[in-house]
Amino acid sequence: MTGKLKVLSLSKEIEGLREKKSYTDVNIHFRDLYHHTMTLKNKKEYVLEITATSIEADSLLIEGDVWTHSNIVKATNGKEELKSGTIFEFRLFPAAK
Repeated sequence: MTGKLKVLSLSKEIEGLREKKSYTDVNIHFRDLYHHTMTLKNKKEYVLEITATSIEADSLLIEGDVWTHSNIVKATNGKEELKSGTIFEFRLFPAAK
């Protein structure tokens, strides 16, 4: 899903994202059962774990945790483990095709 993203709140600072800032041409893509990859126009990538979504007139209110790739570590069993994430609240305005 591609669209315009407005960052409403972040529980702590995360590299490349700022509260109250809008980003254009943001792509959110399915990653695995619980996580999504969010790519900004400048090619910065984040991992999202979405815990709640509300549908509004022309947007989605999305809440959950966000990580940079530097916060992902490989466990001894070869699977990815995530360090403590940043709690976020985003508003996504999907682009019409």
